[in-house]
Amino acid sequence: MHSRILRLTSALVAAAGVTWASGALSSTPVAAVEGHRLSSVAWREPTTPVSGGLVSFDVVLDAGPESTIVARLTGAVVDTIPDGCEPSSVVRARSRLEDDGATLICEPPGGGPTDLRVDVRTGTTPGPITASVEEAGQSQELPELTVATGRTDTPRTLRLISSPDFLNADVADLRRGPNAWRPRRSSNGTSPAYEGAIGAVLDDWARQAPDAVLVAGDLVNGRWDRDDHHTGTFGPLRTRRERARAVHRAAATYYPQYLERFRERGLALYPAIGDHEYGDNPWRAEKRRLAPVFAREFARHFTRAPGGQPRFADHPGGRHAGTAYAWRPAPDVQVVSIDPFDITRGRSRIRLDEPQRRWLVGVLRRAQADGVRWTIVQGHVPVLEPVRARGSSELHYPGGPQSELWRIFERYGVDLYLC
Repeated sequence: MHSRILRLTSALVAAAGVTWASGALSSTPVAAVEGHRLSSVAWREPTTPVSGGLVSFDVVLDAGPESTIVARLTGAVVDTIPDGCEPSSVVRARSRLEDDGATLICEPPGGGPTDLRVDVRTGTTPGPITASVEEAGQSQELPELTVATGRTDTPRTLRLISSPDFLNADVADLRRGPNAWRPRRSSNGTSPAYEGAIGAVLDDWARQAPDAVLVAGDLVNGRWDRDDHHTGTFGPLRTRRERARAVHRAAATYYPQYLERFRERGLALYPAIGDHEYGDNPWRAEKRRLAPVFAREFARHFTRAPGGQPRFADHPGGRHAGTAYAWRPAPDVQVVSIDPFDITRGRSRIRLDEPQRRWLVGVLRRAQADGVRWTIVQGHVPVLEPVRARGSSELHYPGGPQSELWRIFERYGVDLYLC
């Protein structure tokens, strides 16, 4: 297990001592103009006085067709492009930040009502912050905020922890979860010693206050379509339907407890899918048929919201829509999580299929066009050799540095590949 702390210094500026001007905390909602979606804008009222350099406001949109929202700031910059804004593509510039960072152009997709949260980073000196939001000529102003005190121009540090293969084991309290575990059939899936050891690692990470933890695959053991010790914990495995149900029950037992360990320490987890999340290799015919089930369970717990909506606006189409994604933890840092497993009923290959390859190129092109300083990709499979053989199946990306994937990394200036 390797853990790396990545300190990426960006041009973001922290500030302190933000106060609300004149006690005004939100704008007065106005009725939407016919033919427009913009309903209201409002600062998010804090429960305690703001002491950092980040404030937010909401843009509430009524149901309607695709539109263009423009937010303009003075005395502050937009921290990140909101998730509800359609990302740009290779052929069309959609949502983006202007070079000054103070103007956000957002194209929310058409559909039902939408609430966009816009995070704003204050300047480095005392003074007012103004904000306005416009859609097709209709404009709404937010109440002015005042930055009472500023901090010297100190670059913000983005801290990421990377630990591939954490845990590469099925560790959970089997008393919790939709299963048929019986103590007389097998020991429990965890113990105080296990939890103490895992907790010691996670507590150490939490003390370092990372912005995110990246785990490049193999979170679990995942051989949930088998029952080598005949415990019956996740049900019978005689038919394909029974094996699919067993995978669902196992995922609903192990994944929530895996996530819980991070959440209770305030750690934001961003995992990539590994071969063990696909049930572990080799993928013979019957296991290949279960690949969509394994992928769906990974997505259910890590890349989808409880209602089934994607957590990440930027993801490929096709079979890997729920297992690959991209986001920017800061305006000048792009992170991409890929799924290098192309598993169909007919065969299994280590490669990006065409929809995912096109999507990856689009993400990297946009990052390059936006002047992103740091680009990080995580994927479970090593590209460069030699690959460690002990305790490993030696999975690697065919072609190595001559592969199309590596050439894409080089062409678009990927700084780090974590695997």
